[in-house]
Amino acid sequence: MSNSESVTSRIRHFFYDTEVPFALAMIRISLPIILMGLALPRWVVCRELYSSDGATGQLSAGFLGVDLLPEFSGDVVASLYAVMLFAMVSLSMGWCSRVSAFISFVLLTYFSMLDVVSTMTKYLVISSHLFFLLSLSDCGAIWSVDAWFANRKRNLDPTQPRISYPQSAAWPRRLIQLHIAFVYFGAAMTKIHTPAFFTGDQLQYWMLTHLNYQHPVGEFFSLYPILLVAMGYVTVVWEVMFIFCAWKSSWRSIILPIGIFFHFMTALTLGLLMFPMVCYCAYLSYLDDDDVRQSFAWLRRRSRRFTWLKSVKRILVDGASRWSEHPEWRRPAQIAFAVALPTIAFLGLELEHHWDLYNERGPGGKPELVAIDPEHANRLLARVTPQRDIDKFFAVDMGTFLVSDLLADRRNSFRQGETMIAQCNLVPPHEDMVVECKLRDDANRVVNSMVAVGTREMFRVNINFPISENMKPGEYSMTVETAGRHVMKKKFTVLPKYGTVATR
Repeated sequence: MSNSESVTSRIRHFFYDTEVPFALAMIRISLPIILMGLALPRWVVCRELYSSDGATGQLSAGFLGVDLLPEFSGDVVASLYAVMLFAMVSLSMGWCSRVSAFISFVLLTYFSMLDVVSTMTKYLVISSHLFFLLSLSDCGAIWSVDAWFANRKRNLDPTQPRISYPQSAAWPRRLIQLHIAFVYFGAAMTKIHTPAFFTGDQLQYWMLTHLNYQHPVGEFFSLYPILLVAMGYVTVVWEVMFIFCAWKSSWRSIILPIGIFFHFMTALTLGLLMFPMVCYCAYLSYLDDDDVRQSFAWLRRRSRRFTWLKSVKRILVDGASRWSEHPEWRRPAQIAFAVALPTIAFLGLELEHHWDLYNERGPGGKPELVAIDPEHANRLLARVTPQRDIDKFFAVDMGTFLVSDLLADRRNSFRQGETMIAQCNLVPPHEDMVVECKLRDDANRVVNSMVAVGTREMFRVNINFPISENMKPGEYSMTVETAGRHVMKKKFTVLPKYGTVATR
């Protein structure tokens, strides 16, 4: 067989080998449950975010300057949003799985593109693709309502060794694998073209903000910029290597645990919760039949040790057996699903009217706009207060050597003969500015002065001060000024050239 035939055969086996859709079923169950953490809180304000009654922000407006998607009234949006929630629940249950996945894909994509300000996120883009691929797969062939109603006589207990599961082609799972791998590869290419990522500045500022959720661990790591630089390089290398090493090989046992740890750390340091969980769902696609069956074998061994697990297993098996005894219910279940869609839409609209978040249907009708206090209005419309000089400086540190333009040994004691580096970390955006550092002795006399220019694109300014023997041992201070205005003052100690070890 020629090399071309061998490659073609490998590709065919890669996409079209048959397998039990274990991984697809696990993604089908877990992904909608995770996205409920985003979708449910927005149900109350869906009229404001996604309808013509509120203030939408379409994705196309930022690129083409026009609104490509239709905007419906608040009543229609409330009904459609309820249908989307129902489709996610039914998809997790496996009730009309393909239809539920397609409805979830269409409506989630539509609502996300209507509100690019707060709803459209990276993990929702990934989730939309996963929903679309699930709608093309046999994700409901096992562990689902559809499987219960299927006309098959088989044991549905996943902890039993010999089970006749339905099989399907592997290409939906393979496409999910390729999708998440290309997401990582594209993210790495973006980071490579972002110099601020490799200097640790982006990570440092992200860790100091709490836009997502509280993350005190991020504030701790922000104190060690050298560590952030190392983490940035490791992240890019891992994202590039993922697409080559995540397949079933000895490398998979290394690259996937690194990914699990990486996303876990983003939750602790950046406050990301939904994004790691969605990525974990996509990681399930890297489990094949052997992995799942080995896990089931482990569960069987564990279940033998606990009586309560045996009782739970028996209840599940008995319930599944009773459902599977009625394959004639499959058609009525599909009809019930079709009837449930308009019913849920109507109930969702009525519930939204009952909430009446904006009191539009109260006894007095729609509330009228009330003029705000004139003094408050003047404060809102006043000119922006110029930024203070102190707010342009993130921190001023001192040390003796740099690693990747960052101080590696921040300290406040220096020996005669050393070169002290004063690093002024600036807060973007800022204008072009002149930074002047003055060294003063304990009598407040200027013993040295250096000037540097910080252009608007710079994140830091480094100024070198030689600690000569003319500077007698003792206490000194460094004052930072810009445009002749005082910004801050830091103290440091000069030690003899030989003597007691410098404290750090």
